[in-house]
Amino acid sequence: MRLSFLSLGLFFSLSLFGQHRIAIFNVQTTAGSIAGLGQVSSQIVAHYASDDRFIVIDKANIQLIKDEQDRQKSEEFIDGYIVNQGKQEGFEYCYYPIYDKKEKLLSVKVYDIEKGTVISNQEVELGHTILGTPKNLQSAINKVIEKVNADCFEFRYEILRCTDKKMKSKAKNLLFAIGYNQRAKEKDTYEIYKLVVESVGGKEYERKEVIAMGEIDEIQDANFSILKVTKNGEAVMNALNANEQLYGALIR
Repeated sequence: MRLSFLSLGLFFSLSLFGQHRIAIFNVQTTAGSIAGLGQVSSQIVAHYASDDRFIVIDKANIQLIKDEQDRQKSEEFIDGYIVNQGKQEGFEYCYYPIYDKKEKLLSVKVYDIEKGTVISNQEVELGHTILGTPKNLQSAINKVIEKVNADCFEFRYEILRCTDKKMKSKAKNLLFAIGYNQRAKEKDTYEIYKLVVESVGGKEYERKEVIAMGEIDEIQDANFSILKVTKNGEAVMNALNANEQLYGALIR
């Protein structure tokens, strides 16, 4: 019982400082093991380990889920096990990656332990080499994590300002709040978008409106890069001049 109280105390003290306690489970496949996919969970762990908003627990070596999944093919068992495990160990969220071999889709389910439900299920299609191993795996994982972060935590990669020395009608270079800590790479391509609110049937819904494209030209440090606008620089400049908040979303 003493250990339980200590765990709860740690959990609440971490929550007070705004950190999320997340657990990453090992990737499961729908039809046997796939060469190269063993990196999925470790790359998700690495992505969050450098972000001080998270406390990351690597649960990739737990074999019980896979054994039971092979026997029963029961999603209910998996869901219940993950939620119970999270409650016992004081997690807030658990990440469960799955690879569908037939559809070539990598998905990540995120469980909210307090609610006991899946609050996000994001997926991305994986390309493959001639040998059948996945390619551009890190880029695919980054895409999924961006979607999860926006979906679950409302974390988005902000565009801060135009860095052009001479301001013209078109923006060419932007200071972008993403860097080595977020696994950014030069030449990564991003959609530049803003959030707009639509009223439908008396309710308001937020949606993403893409206005331009860009690619990372230079990574400056752990948290900042220069994003070169490759399409619709005029729309970007108009939005910045109107003090609209812009964001970037990785597409490849």
